[in-house]
Amino acid sequence: MTATPTETYTHGHHASVLRSHGWRTAENSAAYLLPHLRPDLRLLDVGTGPGTITVDFACRLPEGSVAGIDNADAAVEATRALAAREGVAVAAAVGDVYALDFADDSFDVVHAHQVLQHLVDPVAALAEMRRVCRPGGLVAAPTPTTPR
Repeated sequence: MTATPTETYTHGHHASVLRSHGWRTAENSAAYLLPHLRPDLRLLDVGTGPGTITVDFACRLPEGSVAGIDNADAAVEATRALAAREGVAVAAAVGDVYALDFADDSFDVVHAHQVLQHLVDPVAALAEMRRVCRPGGLVAAPTPTTPR
């Protein structure tokens, strides 16, 4: 068994960082995924940040469910607060992308926006994301635009 890598998110999760990421929506940051969504899907958003993309997904999946994880309490709290303001259900929790606290095949879609380029072992993270995605489901992670 290998140990979970220790990650350092260089931007941090200060309120100013979360605010600066608040412009992101599913439309402007995950448009490639929108044609694949149906209202009844189960979606996991890895790395919720301020929750704007996560909550936007929840608005688009009214018959489904959305869960979100982040490794920072501040991000999870921001996601929960935004979901409450928008009146949508999002199960947001602190989590580890290398050891997701979900059963195999739990989601139809597993999404990670701007997460993989910050990880020590993105391949291991993708393998874990795949584990919780049902057969025939979709693991969606855009290619980073800047090198590590």
